[in-house]
Formats: sequence, structure tokens, C-alpha cells
Amino acid sequence: MVLDSTLPDINPTNAMVLLGAYLVSGLLFSPDLDLKSAPYKRWRALRFVWKPYQHFVPHRSWISHSVLFGPVLRVIYFTFVMSLLTFLVLACINALVPIDPTTTMLNVATQIRGWLEAHPVVIAYAANGFMRGGGAHSLADHVGSWREGKGGRCVRGERGGVGVGRGVWWV
Repeated sequence: MVLDSTLPDINPTNAMVLLGAYLVSGLLFSPDLDLKSAPYKRWRALRFVWKPYQHFVPHRSWISHSVLFGPVLRVIYFTFVMSLLTFLVLACINALVPIDPTTTMLNVATQIRGWLEAHPVVIAYAANGFMRGGGAHSLADHVGSWREGKGGRCVRGERGGVGVGRGVWWV
């Protein structure tokens, strides 16, 4: 049982943070964001955010599929792009209503920093779950590639065998 593990400060909240980060990592921040994949399509209207990432990060490279570097890169990239977009939106609002976009961004950043400093255990659980989510994907890709090289065959779509829908099944 998860709550009986040897992780420090494990409680239902931290367990949910770990699980939530794992799911978000696998469903939204997958290493396959470098393709027009299901995780990429889940972003819907915000899909454009990942276009530069797709251009600069080669698929299945050590950059995207590294257990540590890949998830960290995606979070830093996303944070940078969203900060830039937020600043642009604030600058547009400033044209209509006088506000100071720079001061507003600094105030928000200060608030976020304060929260992060006040909750280091929660951040550790979130990072742990996020790394594990990306790592599970990378491991599945490597095992699948190894198995394909050992004579297993990949059946995609409905081409026969055990292929179902859009999934990939190893036989």
C-alpha cells in the first residue's frame, strides 16, 4: 500500500501529489511532445506552444527521453513559454487599462517562489512523480525497441493480429 511506504512525510495529500504529477507527466508532458502525438493533441488550443519544442528536439533522442533531463527540460520550456505569453497578455491589457506588466509578473513570481519555499516536501513529491511518469514512458519505448529488434513484431491499427484501434501491441 502506498501510504505504508518508506517515503518521508507520506500522507494522503503527498500521495495524491505524487500520483497527480505522474499522470500529468504521462498524459500532458510526455516525451512524445516532439511528435504530433496523442499527448500533443491533448493540448488542443495551446498546441502551438509545443511547435518550437518539436522543431528543436529530435524524437527519441537523449534530450526528450532522458529520465531526468527530459522532464526538467519540458517543465522549464513550458514555464518559459507561458511566462512569455502571460507577459504579452499583460502588455496588451496595459494598452487598455494602465497596469505595469513587469511589476505584476514580479509580484506573481514572488508569490509562487514563497509558496515553493514553504512547501519543499510537496515539491519533492511532485518532482518525483513527474520524473517517474516520463521515465515509465522512456522505459516502455526502450523495451519496445529492444523487443522489436529481438524478433517481436509491432502491429499498428487494425492490420490484423492483436492490433486494436490506434494502439500498439507487441506479439
